[in-house]
Amino acid sequence: MKRIIACLALACHAWVPGFCETPIKPRDAHRAFRNAYPIHVVPTMANSPGRFGAYFKTKVVIYNPTEFEYTIYATLYGPKGEVETRTIEMSPNRYWTWHNFLEQAFDYRGAGAVKFDSWFDPPGGSSDFDFSVYAEVYTESPNGRYSTVVTDGEGAEDINLGTSAIVDDGRFVVNAGVTSNANQRINVGVFNDEYSAKTYLVVVGDGQGNIAQTITLEVPGFGWAQKPVSARFENGVISWGCVQSYCDAYPWVVTVDNKSNDGSLAQPIVYDPPDE
Repeated sequence: MKRIIACLALACHAWVPGFCETPIKPRDAHRAFRNAYPIHVVPTMANSPGRFGAYFKTKVVIYNPTEFEYTIYATLYGPKGEVETRTIEMSPNRYWTWHNFLEQAFDYRGAGAVKFDSWFDPPGGSSDFDFSVYAEVYTESPNGRYSTVVTDGEGAEDINLGTSAIVDDGRFVVNAGVTSNANQRINVGVFNDEYSAKTYLVVVGDGQGNIAQTITLEVPGFGWAQKPVSARFENGVISWGCVQSYCDAYPWVVTVDNKSNDGSLAQPIVYDPPDE
């Protein structure tokens, strides 16, 4: 296990000031901080080339609004499962900024999910060690910078997917109103938040009630996967399920403009019918 803090201490001298630990105005340690929790999951990050000349990086900002000094354990999960864990030492009323988190924190090239934890896994962790996380995947071009926000600081919530991606029991997990055409592309992805391998089903509807494509994602325990949608349709729907009895997962759909590579990421809508 390596420590991020050791790298960042050097970075403060070699890189721009935005990469250094930055003080903020002190807060009441007992205040209930909105959007700050002791565990966050960013379901997808990238440090890799993409289509149409894009190179995607991930900016991450972690902010400790409390009066506590504590350690955050950041664990990276890739297509084959867990990759590595690094530690981030958080001083009271401070925040850290990385402009290419996977490169700077993990020396990692590719894509994956990252879990930030100051409660369960760290020795001496506590539910009082709240922090917020902001992350965005971005690419820079001659026309400017285009980005996709992948967390709003509240921490993504995992979804318990049922055995069918077709609504047949009143329960559904869907992304509705999505479009795939000559101007924009769609990728579907998932982070498997379980020890065992899972098989995820992604059924793509064309908006007229027809199945346009079915995608299968075979994901190892604590693995990350993403595939493109090849079907073309307007105002369609993407339904999620899994082959196993239930799967705890962080699924998402990202729509990307083919000209600018500007993207929009959405987590599914989840509906559980009330118990009778």
